[in-house]
Amino acid sequence: MKKYLLLLLLFSIKLFSQNYNSIKESDTIYIEFKGKINERKYSIDTRIKPNNFDERAYNFVLPGKFGLYFQHPEFKNWEKKEANIISEVRIVNKAFFKKNKEHIIGINFLKKYEQNDIICQLFTQLKVFYIIDFTEKKKGNVMLYEVNSMNVCPVSE
Repeated sequence: MKKYLLLLLLFSIKLFSQNYNSIKESDTIYIEFKGKINERKYSIDTRIKPNNFDERAYNFVLPGKFGLYFQHPEFKNWEKKEANIISEVRIVNKAFFKKNKEHIIGINFLKKYEQNDIICQLFTQLKVFYIIDFTEKKKGNVMLYEVNSMNVCPVSE
């Protein structure tokens, strides 16, 4: 009986573990922010005339490795600023997590990989990034912020 439970446990771990290649090929990545000791957020103000838009930055430190940086500005890029399209902010529920579980990553997932693999392959400028801010829970729902990756792929000549 114990053999079957062990096999079932190993099979379920393999079945539900995230796949680096599927995250790499995804056009949208959701990053969990839980406010732990190696995760930090703070408000930023990139405007000469402050407004009510809550611009913020998120920092993740992979202990003994490097840091990852993301910003949630009012406008994601110049094209969106000209079209007056602000960065997305929304509330998500449990159904969102079930639907997008293969695109959601956390710091523990990133600890397994090297800096170049993460920054140069996962966090390219061609993808859309969202921070799932678990520190802002309301009635079981959490806040989701569209962010820009401020990480630069180191290139050697």
